[in-house]
Amino acid sequence: MPHVIEVSEEPKPRFEDLPRELLEEILSLMPTRSLVVASQTSKYIHDIATYILSRRLRRVLHTEGYRLIFEGYVAEDSLSHPYNHCEYTGLHLGPESTAPAIKLISQPLFNYNDSETEEGEEEVNPLPKLYTHYTPTPFDSSYENSVPNSIASTTVTVDSGDLFTQVCVSGSLIKRGSVIPVFDTFFRVRRDWLDRACEGKDGGVVWVGLGEDVGVRLKARGRRVVGPAVHSGVRGREEEPAVEYTIDYESLVVRATYLLEMVEKKKPASFFENLSLVSQTTTEMPALDAPVLVY
Repeated sequence: MPHVIEVSEEPKPRFEDLPRELLEEILSLMPTRSLVVASQTSKYIHDIATYILSRRLRRVLHTEGYRLIFEGYVAEDSLSHPYNHCEYTGLHLGPESTAPAIKLISQPLFNYNDSETEEGEEEVNPLPKLYTHYTPTPFDSSYENSVPNSIASTTVTVDSGDLFTQVCVSGSLIKRGSVIPVFDTFFRVRRDWLDRACEGKDGGVVWVGLGEDVGVRLKARGRRVVGPAVHSGVRGREEEPAVEYTIDYESLVVRATYLLEMVEKKKPASFFENLSLVSQTTTEMPALDAPVLVY
């Protein structure tokens, strides 16, 4: 009687079974957009992708010495508005959070299972939920001359008969010899929102541009009537007077993956290579009174 030989089927090798050092080298070659897609594979791959993303941010904001410059102004002040230096305050999970992203990611907030999610449950990729947070501070000619406790602000006027006004905002990463545009757009603030914000009843992050890549936390104050109500002649419609407000930019949030994608558009693919060899010491920021040459 022939003997039956049982053959045990060996498990198929998986991508994440590779040594971590090799996985880091492979994933480091991916641009940020592809890295976000790969991070959905498993929790292990996501953790490595998050590590690579944080190293890239450190390369831009510390090692290379780039600083984010923020501009907020109304259209008539486009040639005379002040610039604002943005102090980097950390990487956080979400635009409203003030806790470090590393601590929040360690909590079981997301579904990392390789199996399908339950019916009706949305798959969430946390990498796009990481935001870099900044505090805008106005300055005159150099970073050293800025006033740390001052608040970046813009004076806006809502004319009689208007329901809103527009504010232009832009931001760029700069260092000596290089400028990387990050965003250049505008947003609208309504008269009723400004009135509520002056009373402390409204506020929060206002998203600018398309999507939720860039947001500004606003605070309104100093409501002042600067002109009479101009009646339009429409019966039953009561016009409001022209009113002036001061808008404070309390903080600025930029999606981390979006920021890195803007850098990758201007920099060669080799910019983020050999990150493991980058010194962990912070590069001293050059003075802003030095000439900025754009190449």
